[in-house]
Amino acid sequence: MEIRFSLTPADLQTLADETVDARVKDNDQHFETLGNWQKRYAPALILGLALTCAALAPWVVYGRYTAESIIALLLAMPLLFVLGRRYTSRLTEQGQERNARIRQRSSDRLGISLHKQLESNRDQLLGVHVWQITPQALRMTSPGGQQTEIAWKTIACVTRSASFYRLASTSQRIMGLAYVIPRQSREMAAPLYEQGLAELLQHCGHEPS
Repeated sequence: MEIRFSLTPADLQTLADETVDARVKDNDQHFETLGNWQKRYAPALILGLALTCAALAPWVVYGRYTAESIIALLLAMPLLFVLGRRYTSRLTEQGQERNARIRQRSSDRLGISLHKQLESNRDQLLGVHVWQITPQALRMTSPGGQQTEIAWKTIACVTRSASFYRLASTSQRIMGLAYVIPRQSREMAAPLYEQGLAELLQHCGHEPS
């Protein structure tokens, strides 16, 4: 079966916006995971490291423990523990504030980078695309006549946004790349295009996420 669709400058702008939103959301999830890990484990790790260093200090400096150093440790450890509990929380909060600033700068740079990437491929994407669905593979012809063929078994991921489906192999997904197809076409009757999309998704073997 053959399906045809076209991409206009407005479609590319929609594609760019949706791609940026998806990538920024994924980026934010990574930072949120890191922030939750810091909030949960960082205070205990910092406190444990500080107490361990204090306990090892006499042995590192003098090469042995003396009665005086043991007594000093017994007196100092409770104080170090109290102070550590107080200030490690502050250090963790400062770390989360810094992560929030890094997160915002990272999202801004990511958005700019993705827009530039799509803009550089603008001429290759504008126009009518033809996708041929065969039992073994998907053959794609770009508006410029360039042909690409991908075997169904290599497609590892299918995602869906408001306006597009994205098909990607494992390596493409890692690099943030995908083949895109709009959910509606100006080049075919709606029922026939929907039939083609259904057959395409069936061959992919993955439910859109």
